[in-house]
Amino acid sequence: MSNIDTARSAYEAFGRGDLAALQEDFAEDAVWVTSDELPLGGETSGRDAIMANFAQIPNYWSSFGVEPSEFVDGGDTVVVLGTQRASNDKGSFESPFAHVMKFNADGKLVRGEFFADSAKAAKLL
Repeated sequence: MSNIDTARSAYEAFGRGDLAALQEDFAEDAVWVTSDELPLGGETSGRDAIMANFAQIPNYWSSFGVEPSEFVDGGDTVVVLGTQRASNDKGSFESPFAHVMKFNADGKLVRGEFFADSAKAAKLL
């Protein structure tokens, strides 16, 4: 499976809320980076800790989704562009995102850096 295929698989698993399948795409020592302005944000180390953060998303959002529109193949790095949408009892937001995913030689995700408009999310949290 190519890194692009793994990135697509990860987004599909996340979209259907299948954290068990998503976990298979991550290396055990993976690192995940998001805006430290948000709950669960900053740098998270370790596949289990990353999955635990993902499992908490429903505590903040009644609906949450990321819709990729483009996967850019850079060999061991894949850049995903798309739209992030979320809502809770205070409102909703939509924001473009860029996600830089780095893979090891075994095709496992070792680092994910997610860039989006965190101000829009922070206003609702």
